Amino acid sequence: MTLSAPAGFTSSDLVYEESFSGTTLDSDWHTYITSNAADGWPWNTNGSGGSTPGGPYNADYDMPSQVSVSDGTLNLTAIKQPISGVNQGGVTQTFPITSGAVSSYGNFEFNGGYLQISMKAPSGDGAWPGLWLMPGDGAGSSGDNFELDIQEGGFTGSGPADNNFSWHLHGPSGWVGDTIDSGINLTAGFHTYGINWVPGESITWYLDGKQMAQVTSAQVAIPDEPMQLMMNLGVANSNASGWHTALDGSTPSSMQMLVDEVQLYQKAGSGDT
Repeated sequence: MTLSAPAGFTSSDLVYEESFSGTTLDSDWHTYITSNAADGWPWNTNGSGGSTPGGPYNADYDMPSQVSVSDGTLNLTAIKQPISGVNQGGVTQTFPITSGAVSSYGNFEFNGGYLQISMKAPSGDGAWPGLWLMPGDGAGSSGDNFELDIQEGGFTGSGPADNNFSWHLHGPSGWVGDTIDSGINLTAGFHTYGINWVPGESITWYLDGKQMAQVTSAQVAIPDEPMQLMMNLGVANSNASGWHTALDGSTPSSMQMLVDEVQLYQKAGSGDT
């Protein structure tokens, strides 16, 4: 689909667009995740290009084989196929799920603007689709430890997990976030997830153009450095029970996270790409 310009912006403010045409990823994207945060984890540690955000809550290890592009859609597929990989602690373990992830590290990086992403989230216990930003290559060798979660699916504690909009901002001075019942089954179709980021000042989160949350520098530090986009289909294990659905016998043998559009809008002089 082609997204319309968000409120307050026009088509002339569009500075980046990815519509996943063709059958292969273009050169902006890696099939692994990595970060330039000062205390960044060694995610991209598999010689075959695999990676994981995988602390104690992740059942998935991400491999290029689980990333595909067709019919104008990026497809990240999680399957119940055990795989050996290296966790955040540097220890090799067996992950019960093989899944997919992409990142724009070193390629598409930006500092401020309105980013919007059209995604169809997967349904199933443990499904943990993520749209998030972390310091990119342009942040230098000591990027601040920011993590900006545009949306993390599958969180519990509000409405039904498939309805929940979950946002977070982690930074060097702490974190803020919430899980909100959107009143919509977000796994039933494509929805538009957005942020309007004013570097050093504020971040506002949107779902289908509706404001869901806002954070200012009076509450927590706001990033002011180049950030990369990361998109992954995580799967939570039983350690996440209590705040997220978890992988179990009812989890489908295959789950898909679909993305068909990424756009960034910036007013002249307001940010860098």
